Amino acid sequence: MNSMAWTLASRAALVGAAALFLGVVFGGLLAWLLGAAVVMLVYLGRSLYRLERWMRSGMTRSEADSEGLFALAYAEIIQLKQRARRRKRRFNRLLREVRDSTEAMQDGGVILNDQFDIVWLNEAAQRLLALDFARDRGQNIANLVRHPLFIGYLEQGNFTEKLKMPGPARNSHLAVQLIPYGNQQKLLLVQDITREVRLEIMRRDFVANASHELRSPLTVIGGYLEALLEDEGLEEAWHAPVAEMKRQARRMDLIVHDLITLSRLESAERAAGDTPVDVPAMLSMLVREAQSRKDRPHTVELRLETDMLLRGEEQELHSVFSNLINNALRFTPAEGRVACRWWQDDEGVHFSITDTGIGIPEEAIPRVTERFFRVDSGRAREVGGTGLGLAIVKHSLLRHNARLTIESKPGEGSTFGCHFPPMRAVAPAAAAEIVI
Repeated sequence: MNSMAWTLASRAALVGAAALFLGVVFGGLLAWLLGAAVVMLVYLGRSLYRLERWMRSGMTRSEADSEGLFALAYAEIIQLKQRARRRKRRFNRLLREVRDSTEAMQDGGVILNDQFDIVWLNEAAQRLLALDFARDRGQNIANLVRHPLFIGYLEQGNFTEKLKMPGPARNSHLAVQLIPYGNQQKLLLVQDITREVRLEIMRRDFVANASHELRSPLTVIGGYLEALLEDEGLEEAWHAPVAEMKRQARRMDLIVHDLITLSRLESAERAAGDTPVDVPAMLSMLVREAQSRKDRPHTVELRLETDMLLRGEEQELHSVFSNLINNALRFTPAEGRVACRWWQDDEGVHFSITDTGIGIPEEAIPRVTERFFRVDSGRAREVGGTGLGLAIVKHSLLRHNARLTIESKPGEGSTFGCHFPPMRAVAPAAAAEIVI
């Protein structure tokens, strides 16, 4: 039993004993006991009133009842208040440190609730998004950042990837990502990528301009080399070197052509058009060409499971399918098999090509669409190619709202898949009406 309960019990016992004694001596025992109970209730009420008044007045130690019934309660409350004050100081110090650190960040941070309303944001976010915390607190972020890409990012609900979009400042570019946390709260991270985008544009422009400038001299060099090979007066010892120079000039011309194509795809600001493209006919033609090649694998086949057409750019789609088919042919041995498939399901229309070639190591799969990346440089030089085909495929698919998937095991072969959304599919009858 604690001291407060012991004090209360001892005082109640003392008052009760006094009432019992007086009741026995003077009579009216019940009245004396009832009076004792009233005295105890008044005493308790007075003590509770003093405690409540003390708590309302600010709970200063000088006003604490150090000798009364609730002396221990006063002491406990004072200790609790002191501990709470210390915790509050630590919390405020930590909060100041967090605020100072977030304000020092170059990247922006915005805390949003479950309705995407602004709860807090740092100075970098105010600067990058052209917001004002005092004015915009409690406002929905979608009403303040009105770019269509950002609105679509919030609506689609998949926040695993960053979104790159133009910023409110002129010629600025931002990368944003929404990170859910806590009780349905979200943290919006905002990064200024203007410098990176400008460097990428400069690099792309340089590659495009250099490629254009190289085409003319390569054409001239190739023409002279061809003329030399046809010259009957050329010494026999020069035939092989000149033929090799011509082959390398041709390869350089192909690289330049692919670089120009890739630069054009990267610099395109809009999605591909919606002209109906007869993909089944295109695939049939490409597979027939593959079957007519002397160095093809033993089996090259095509399964057309749907006659659906695609809305898009015919030249770009032709480049996608021809690059994938040529890659499969180059890296599949003579006794191997290459199978193409065109089909449709609820998720859209799809093209896949499966080969029994050399395959790709798992760690290399994420990099195969990079420019000039080669899984096996020696093998790649043997079979030819520019090292840009899959990069062109990736960017062409992005312009058609499609995605590329790769499944492969070394020594067993690979499967490349192109997956087009339903909005890109069009039935032949509907395509005829569009053409008309």
